[in-house]
Amino acid sequence: MSMSTSSVAEPSTRTAAPPRDWRGFWRVLLAVVAPIPGIALALSNGLNPSELGGSTHEMFESIAAHQSQATASLWFDVLFAVMAVPSGVALLMATRRVVPRLATFIVGFVTFAFITGVIAPNAGKNIALVSAQNDLDPEVGIKLADEIFNSPFTNALILPFFLTITIGRVLLGIVLWRAQIAPRWMAIAMLLASPVEFALVGPVGNVGPTIAYALTAVGFASASVALLRMTNDEFDLPSLAPSR
Repeated sequence: MSMSTSSVAEPSTRTAAPPRDWRGFWRVLLAVVAPIPGIALALSNGLNPSELGGSTHEMFESIAAHQSQATASLWFDVLFAVMAVPSGVALLMATRRVVPRLATFIVGFVTFAFITGVIAPNAGKNIALVSAQNDLDPEVGIKLADEIFNSPFTNALILPFFLTITIGRVLLGIVLWRAQIAPRWMAIAMLLASPVEFALVGPVGNVGPTIAYALTAVGFASASVALLRMTNDEFDLPSLAPSR
């Protein structure tokens, strides 16, 4: 009588690879991104050949005469628009555990306002540049730009941005002062941004807005300092997904 043998599979000793820890990557990336929008707007204002707050006619003349500067200024506006949300996320991540309520409402609103505000003011600058580059009738462009500026849709977009550049940055400075996530002189820089912009606008061209957004960048760099000081465990919980 023959006996059949059955093979019994041995239990596998292989274990799933541990989750890859991406927290350090995201933490450092956000630290790098945090001051970029402020730097971008400072450079945009510094390169802008037209005086902020001037007439539409003067803007068209200045941009037509300095098209390369206007082009560079608009590209920095694009950089600002692209980086506004990640920069806001960086500041939220740096302050949310220390001043959660203030961080949620103030930092969240400023981030939203930066996005809406970059659209309306730069429409006129873009129209002026495109008109000059393509030899279009400047009077038509001026009329179009004025109508866009006076549109209720533009006013709805620009209101949050106006609130941010007037009182929003002051409130951000208070958030940073209370949170103490970085040296307090960085919070003071944010507190001074709005007063500097409006005190120097007009008599010295775009110097005031340029300095103001450089100060804004310093304020947002508070998030960079805080994020780089954090451990990964302080930054976020580890991943639960297996490494793929």
